[in-house]
Amino acid sequence: MPTKNKAEAQRQEREDARARRRRAPALVRAAPRREENPVLLIVCQGEVTEVEYFKHFELATATVKAVGRAFDPEKLVQEAIDLRDAVSRSRYPYEQVWCVFDKDDSTPQQVHAAMQRAAAGGIEIAFSNQCFEFWLLLHFDDHQGGGMRREVCGPRVEQLIKAASPRISYNSQKGKHISRELFELLETDDPSAHPGRLPRRKVAIGRARAIDEYWQAQGTEPAYRESTTWVYKLVLILQKHLPA
Repeated sequence: MPTKNKAEAQRQEREDARARRRRAPALVRAAPRREENPVLLIVCQGEVTEVEYFKHFELATATVKAVGRAFDPEKLVQEAIDLRDAVSRSRYPYEQVWCVFDKDDSTPQQVHAAMQRAAAGGIEIAFSNQCFEFWLLLHFDDHQGGGMRREVCGPRVEQLIKAASPRISYNSQKGKHISRELFELLETDDPSAHPGRLPRRKVAIGRARAIDEYWQAQGTEPAYRESTTWVYKLVLILQKHLPA
């Protein structure tokens, strides 16, 4: 009888343990948290050249979202503000928002009104006078910032690209596409850079910064700074996120 009572007690203990397990709350494994890179929104006045150029940046610690809108400068800035505000309360708001536009045929009043709206709205500006292609030109030519209208700048860029690599094409009159091969050429070392060899991108940054500082020292307002480009300011941000 003691043996039977002991067996009965062990059986009851097992049943009680099973009952407790059934009553215990189920453990749910938490879903893994997705880490998102910050997104840099770049709103470009040009719908081809600028958008393709910025999309070629393969960043390690950020994501580029480049969009093109054929708007005048002030409307472009407002579009950037609207796009920023549309996701501002979402889980992944934009880390930074940039507007890329040219002087082209805009009046100085239009250019400065756009810049004022951008400053009030927290939008960064990458402005070029006369055109974005001046930024490309500085990868190959130590231009000192004197007047160069876009009608001259585009063909000159085309000539410089062909001289640097005949197999890479760039049509300054039609398309103005930035192919992957052209972007990689812009990233190669400049054989004329001193001291040593520097990537063309860094050479262009140095040239653009020097021109910008010259115009600032002169006290010239941006719409009258022909030729100049602030694209280097945006590229300085992008290159911080490049793979080591």
